[in-house]
Amino acid sequence: MNHAQYDVAILGSGISGSMLATILAKSGAAVLLLDATTHPRFAIGESTVRHTLRMVKIMAERFDIEELRHVGSGETIREHVTSACGEKRHFGFIYHREGETQRPEEVTQLMIPPFREGYEAHLFRQDIDAFLYQSALHYGAEGRQNTRVQKIDLQESHVGLTTDQGETFTARYLVDATGFRSPLAHTLGLRDDPPRAKTHSRALFTHMIDVKDYDDLTGHAHGQPERWYNGTCHHLFDGGWMWVIPFDNHPKSTNPLVSVGFQLDSRRFPKPKDMTPQDEWDMWMEKYPSIAIQFADAKVVRPWVSTGRIQYSSRQTVGHRWCLMAHSAGFIDAIFSRGLANTTEILNALAPRLIAAIKDDDFSVERFDYVERLQQNLFVNTDLLAYGAYVSYRDFDLWNAWFRIWALGVGIGDLRLASIYRRFKQSHDESILPDQQEPMGLFASNHTGFGELFRQAIAAIDAVDAGTLDPKAAATQIHALIAQADFTSPVGLADPEKRFIDAGTPANLARSIWWAITAAPPDMKQMILSVAPGGDRVTAPAAT
Repeated sequence: MNHAQYDVAILGSGISGSMLATILAKSGAAVLLLDATTHPRFAIGESTVRHTLRMVKIMAERFDIEELRHVGSGETIREHVTSACGEKRHFGFIYHREGETQRPEEVTQLMIPPFREGYEAHLFRQDIDAFLYQSALHYGAEGRQNTRVQKIDLQESHVGLTTDQGETFTARYLVDATGFRSPLAHTLGLRDDPPRAKTHSRALFTHMIDVKDYDDLTGHAHGQPERWYNGTCHHLFDGGWMWVIPFDNHPKSTNPLVSVGFQLDSRRFPKPKDMTPQDEWDMWMEKYPSIAIQFADAKVVRPWVSTGRIQYSSRQTVGHRWCLMAHSAGFIDAIFSRGLANTTEILNALAPRLIAAIKDDDFSVERFDYVERLQQNLFVNTDLLAYGAYVSYRDFDLWNAWFRIWALGVGIGDLRLASIYRRFKQSHDESILPDQQEPMGLFASNHTGFGELFRQAIAAIDAVDAGTLDPKAAATQIHALIAQADFTSPVGLADPEKRFIDAGTPANLARSIWWAITAAPPDMKQMILSVAPGGDRVTAPAAT
């Protein structure tokens, strides 16, 4: 059974494949969207950061797609898509020591200022992915679920696909958005063996009900600005970390589920051969009593997923008439919720290049070179960020320092994207968009000052990992680097005693704006004054 040629065939109808199909179909392209399973279905990648939804907003404006506007904030998701998602007001980190009750002073928290966009979201992916798949079909993409591709035939003039049902399709271009088990990566032998990653981790995760609110158990003993349950809560310990992502933490949520999972150093804690996932979970609960109390009444509602090492990479992500997109190209770790942020950045770069290629009938590899460099850059920098985190878990003081490296980078990146979004909404000038620059990569890695600070901080982390530098000495070095940076706004990042960072308080906003006017480098001044509420009419903050 032969079918007419499509402009683009997309393998995988998850969040990335369906979003790309929606954009391309809206532009008038003939799109085929194939998936080996069906919606609705379980998926990980549930916690957003400002970067993620800001990029979705940019694409919604760029391609004028109402459905992308609907998934561009927690509030619009609840209004237009589903009431099954949670709210994310912060990144919270609680440090634990094996066999001990948690020490209240060993916590950090980064607040997410609501400003104009509201808070971030905990995405119940089966609803979000299904909505975006339906959006792709609405704009004209042809969808095939329960259709597994068995053969990929890359030719000079087209790509041929053969399914397990004996159907054949042809397309002018192929995008693989399936993930780890990418048929295209397998066909072309693209995976690095071993993966090019300094991070070594494995995962154990599921969904639960009846997970306790951690604040109710601790009596708000930590003194943090936001309740732990109001955001993505991370339990940290030497050798790994655990996520707690509630979907039931918003008054209008109708979903009782909580996403729960461990990520463990796979060299120190390899996947056990003589233990079920539930047995391993129980073992970890026995080790950390202050984590166990949160799950005393919890029930598992779907089968555990237990993996070996989760890192994988590809020596090439773009070729003649094909692209491995996002998680088909590689993956590092869930820490800091970089997966969806990276995915949206890649989507924003790939979609307009594909639209232009279809129009010009020019699918040359050079046309997609930026996408290749962006994806490889994202992989390298995300790896360094996660690797630094795992090393820092050995000592709370070192974690407290590394937390600030991440917070500084993500803050600069958010400022840049906020400024870009504001200017683009006014002008619709695509030359100011992120994909018109050299790859942003990890938060603001093409910010010269931050790039150098990040390099020096990684050098300290490497020395700790090699055993040539004490973790506390490394923490002191990293804090000094942050204090010396001229691009650090005065919101507490340079002070290790300030474990809770909230740039959105009135006092910190005033300090940042005044700093931008009087002392900040030009790029920081421009970004802060362009996005901060009242940035153009600030007066000097009161002394404190």
